[in-house]
Amino acid sequence: MHWKTGVAAAVLAASLAFPSIGAEPQGAWSERVQVLYQPLTKSVVRTRLRVWDPEPSRNLDFVWEPDRDAVLGADGTINGSGTLTWRVRGSASYDPRTIYSTYTGAMKNGRPEGKGRLVLRSGEVLEGRFLAGVLNGKGLRIDAAGNRYEGSFVDGLPQGDGRFASISGEIYTGPFVAGKKHGIGETRAAGGTTYRSYWTMGEERDRPRIIADATLGGVLKAQSGGDAGKVEISVAVDARMTTKAEEEGGVAYQHMVRDDDIAIFPADEELNALWNGTAEVTVGGTSALQNRDWEYVPAFVAVEVGTTDGSKAKIDKLELQVAGTEAYRKPMLSISQHLGCVAFRPSFSITNEGWGAVKNMAMTLQFSGEEAGGAASRAFTRAVGDFDEGVDVAIEDIFREAGVDTAKLESKRYSCPSMDAMNVCRAQVFNDVGFGEIADYVWGEDKLFVTARGTLDYDWADDSGQVHKASEPFSAPISVAFIETQGEAECGDGFGGSPEAGRYQDVRFPVGKTDYSIPMPLRGNRNISDYVARLKLQADPNMSAFTRFTVAASFADGSVKKSKPVSFFFMRPRASTFETAIQPAAACYLPEGAYGC
Repeated sequence: MHWKTGVAAAVLAASLAFPSIGAEPQGAWSERVQVLYQPLTKSVVRTRLRVWDPEPSRNLDFVWEPDRDAVLGADGTINGSGTLTWRVRGSASYDPRTIYSTYTGAMKNGRPEGKGRLVLRSGEVLEGRFLAGVLNGKGLRIDAAGNRYEGSFVDGLPQGDGRFASISGEIYTGPFVAGKKHGIGETRAAGGTTYRSYWTMGEERDRPRIIADATLGGVLKAQSGGDAGKVEISVAVDARMTTKAEEEGGVAYQHMVRDDDIAIFPADEELNALWNGTAEVTVGGTSALQNRDWEYVPAFVAVEVGTTDGSKAKIDKLELQVAGTEAYRKPMLSISQHLGCVAFRPSFSITNEGWGAVKNMAMTLQFSGEEAGGAASRAFTRAVGDFDEGVDVAIEDIFREAGVDTAKLESKRYSCPSMDAMNVCRAQVFNDVGFGEIADYVWGEDKLFVTARGTLDYDWADDSGQVHKASEPFSAPISVAFIETQGEAECGDGFGGSPEAGRYQDVRFPVGKTDYSIPMPLRGNRNISDYVARLKLQADPNMSAFTRFTVAASFADGSVKKSKPVSFFFMRPRASTFETAIQPAAACYLPEGAYGC
């Protein structure tokens, strides 16, 4: 029996961004003159580059940013790894809105070949191993609608075993041929029911007649499906708007169809690491937190309700059924350096931009060089205690325990006639100061640092009172000496809009509220075959929170269709107002601008 899979399942065999192998390749060679830095010769050259343009009709221009292993053929053809960006011809290189596609990875003979990742402005993503411009072997494709295929590719099309997760929440795992489901595969319906069936080139032949569907409900006709029985509901991040949001200082979100839900969460891996507590706690926090307008960072989501056979269904109402929203109280930590005024600053601050307090923090640290992974000193421990927005950490006593002559570092100044003599001046500092156990780990030229690396172990509590334990790595560069030269400027003591669209319904989930509904106003004719509602989702108040909800469509015949449950992870840091109370032991003497402030 043939059963159409519905509006949410985009055709996998659609043409990809590069021509298929085996046929006469569509496209043309594109050339441009570009200034490149040559790492091997450490020189800058102006040269002609040549790459294959699979869509010359778009009249795009390209920019090539090579890695160290990149080389050029005799005619300028690109080989090696790097980043190839196609953008609107004549546009400014700094304007992200003009980018059509970005490929990062290996190139050969002007085409993607080897491991790489291609991201198109439409939201489509191709990742895996490329051969002559198309995916071959294991890979990933996320189409513009948000449907996700993971598995084997041949000539750019799914071939062999794979997993296709539709934005409707349905998941198919099984064989593919030429981009279509073919053979015996397993389907997990949005409601959780799992069954096996046989497919012939995209058509399902023996789907079970009766399948329990947890997403169906209502009265009478709902028992046989009714209008709801021929409808699918998809919930997916709006790729176009979320890309625009990130370009304008917001946060890009992504969705992931999982066995039991559809997860919506930030696309940036660093933000996810902060959420999960796996990121290293560093100076200023991760770069992902910077240069964003955190006052307004909604997730843009499209909800599509459509019939699987193209017929009409009369919809009565559409709503979000919200199980509840919980504040996310896990602390979000970063390091604030103590710089300026004097050279030796054996302290730093830990600031908290999360929405919960830190309890019982203990710190373990070792001294090491600038880069992680090298040799390090023995370990030292320190009780930090409880704090909310921030805490100062003074470690001069640990320096003394490590054999460092802290009295000399506090009282003595060092100078050098010029940067040309800095190597000699630096050696004189090491001869004069007893750096004890940290001597092998001091780095820098005129500004000398040692890095404190270790772990921060602490407790935090959620709104229900349950206590959670966290252990996070950290690194904090500590200023130990400054070799002064002439010509420095002066410096005092220092320490370290989203797009809008009228058709988007603004949805704010109240933190702490459970089991309620939010109406989604219907526009136009209620006899629908395909209807799209667009939402801007965030927590209220504007804070990091976790929300679980379902979209429910009620039809005139009494039947009800629900989406797969949605788990929404909304991130919005708290702005810490903490200011250090640690003052330098000596009178200020460093000039302004000494540390680039």
